[in-house]
Amino acid sequence: MFEMSAASAKSTLLTSAGLLVAGVATKPALAADPVKVDVSGYYQTYGLAGAIEGTYALNGTSVQYKGLQFIQRGEIFFTGQSRLDNGSTIGVRVELEAWNPAISSKGGTRQVDKAYLFGFGEWGRIEFGGKDDAAYNMYYGAPSALLGFGFFKHNTDFSWTNSTANDFNTAAFHISASTIDAQYGSVNRINYYTPRFAGLQIGVGYAPKIQPKTQPGSIWGLSTGPGSGTGGVCGYSEPTTANGCPTNDYSWQDAVAVGVNYLNRFGDVSIGIYGAYSYMNFVPGFSPLASAANAINGANLTDWKQAVVGLQLNYGGITIGGSFGWDNNGIGANYYTGGDNDTRTWAASVMYETGPWQVSAGFVVATNDNGNGVPSVIDCTQSSSCSVAAATTRAAYFGTDPNAGAARFGTVTASKIEVGANYALGPGVRVMGGVIVNNLSGPSNAVVGQSWATLLGVDLHF
Repeated sequence: MFEMSAASAKSTLLTSAGLLVAGVATKPALAADPVKVDVSGYYQTYGLAGAIEGTYALNGTSVQYKGLQFIQRGEIFFTGQSRLDNGSTIGVRVELEAWNPAISSKGGTRQVDKAYLFGFGEWGRIEFGGKDDAAYNMYYGAPSALLGFGFFKHNTDFSWTNSTANDFNTAAFHISASTIDAQYGSVNRINYYTPRFAGLQIGVGYAPKIQPKTQPGSIWGLSTGPGSGTGGVCGYSEPTTANGCPTNDYSWQDAVAVGVNYLNRFGDVSIGIYGAYSYMNFVPGFSPLASAANAINGANLTDWKQAVVGLQLNYGGITIGGSFGWDNNGIGANYYTGGDNDTRTWAASVMYETGPWQVSAGFVVATNDNGNGVPSVIDCTQSSSCSVAAATTRAAYFGTDPNAGAARFGTVTASKIEVGANYALGPGVRVMGGVIVNNLSGPSNAVVGQSWATLLGVDLHF
């Protein structure tokens, strides 16, 4: 894969940002009007009816799932901005959760999803604060009419999968997110987007440090930094502030992401092309060694790299799109097997839009090479908790007895088929419906689970 110098890219981005700010400040910049604040947002709710296959432990216990569930997600946006006399605009945006996210895949208790300053003008656009990186936002690929689900990135916790299989299946995450850097969230960073020239735009983002929402390598006994759910520390995956930014604490640092997209129209055909690459260094600590590498199973943490390319075509209300992504998940090749733990994702779909209707159908498939192996579930409780055995020796891990912690090797796969539609009842009001079918598979009972659901929901934007 393509390599880049994080230090060089960071220096270039910060220098460019400084020149842009200086350029704006050197001209008379008095605002004709004070900053005005607008309130907007959205709310989505779904009812799902179907089935989620349970997890069956080796001792005969199991966890089963109810086939009916209601889910919701909403946010309220506060955006204040002012146009300066020199033509540039500067502003701030704060996005509050309109639901209770205390129990969340993002970890920790928080109510602010994003908070950042922005400025734009003929020189491009700059963003500073807690926000997704530029490359993440520039994605073009598989379209979807099933709002909140789709292929770009699901809304938080919109998944409808067996939670045990979802945790251990190392390919499962990417059937809910085909864009780049979806694991990182709105960490404090700086983004810059160039002006669009002849249809081409480039976006660059930099973050000093990142604590991912989900701990990579945790199923192999690896851990990083202060943890994904620890607020008030440098690198927290939502807007925060911190006194100092420690290094040498088993964390990913100097995260650089570069995205490019090209938009144009040729006759009646519109085209969108996307490409992105991200890289961040893994900085180990001094003690304990086991948090970054495991001598028993050979798992280890390394520099995190991702790449995604996508294409979208539109003609006469029909949009066809797809993408391919590669993610090493911040996990290095296994010390003993030599196998990697990379995930590769393919997504494709078609959407038709006419009047108030949008209808789509598509699929996504993700595979993980599983070089570290996966455990087997040996016991489940009456709640949703299932346990696996932890091997205490290398011989046990690479042995044959799953009750002693023996791992299973072979490709781990996740796939989703989605058919959806939405109808605009009026400005900002849509009803949605559809069907999703998920299939998680692999060499052990910890990573398998099928699920399907019919959905009916409402989307309000204001």
